[in-house]
Amino acid sequence: MKRTADPRTLSVEEVLYIHEVLVADFEQSPDPISPAGVRSVDLLESAVSRQHTGFEGRMKYPDAMAKAVTLTYGICCDHPFINGNKRTALVAMLAHLDKNKLALFATTQDDLYDLMLRIADHTVGMRMDKRAKDKRPERLTPDAEVDHIVQWLKERCARVERGERVITYRQLRQILSSFRYVLENHRGNSIDVVRYDDVTKGIFSKRIVRERTRIGSIAWPGDGTEVALKQVKTIREMCGLREEDGVDSDAFYSYTSVIDYFINHYRKVLRRLAKT
Repeated sequence: MKRTADPRTLSVEEVLYIHEVLVADFEQSPDPISPAGVRSVDLLESAVSRQHTGFEGRMKYPDAMAKAVTLTYGICCDHPFINGNKRTALVAMLAHLDKNKLALFATTQDDLYDLMLRIADHTVGMRMDKRAKDKRPERLTPDAEVDHIVQWLKERCARVERGERVITYRQLRQILSSFRYVLENHRGNSIDVVRYDDVTKGIFSKRIVRERTRIGSIAWPGDGTEVALKQVKTIREMCGLREEDGVDSDAFYSYTSVIDYFINHYRKVLRRLAKT
């Protein structure tokens, strides 16, 4: 029987990167993350280490969804950052799911906003104690809260085949640059795809020359516009960056582009969380 691969997790460095990107992205907004930075390294490491909690070889959070939830819970409730904990926690959860080829379905940004507020306020799954005279809600234990969030996620999450992802043209530019392709010579609604290579020339007096090769041109409606999936496939074929060329989708879509996408796609809920 083939062994199922262990769920992938986020490191302290990756969570820090998410926070830093959020700080930079919101810097000029009406709701900047200020002051920014880590409030407690110990709390940050504790939040990240929750993914690996176990005893005698048995993991407390065995699957990817449970690990994503406990990481999110730790960041949101332990407040390892001076500000922006809810925003960092949400993007970390989305990035964690993506790392394990999972995605949310039939979930609105209002749903995510409500979830993050309930996590922060410890009202997840809160029930009424009928014996209490004032009928005050009874808060669940942290473990029960996490279990409730996991159930919420399982009802809205499914495995996806790793294929093309929705990205913006700005993110496409960043991805291509990591493979030494440049988008330049913008004219009208199109732009050239160019590759630059360092080539050694000369017989006796060798010198390095930067050689420009025009690969082709693509439609260019603007940096912030999303790239059609068909266009992404065409570009990958044009540049020799397909699976059959030895560049799988995990290699093509860098961690940087994934985080940028989530911040742009879920900007509405992130802005709302900034005000809470």
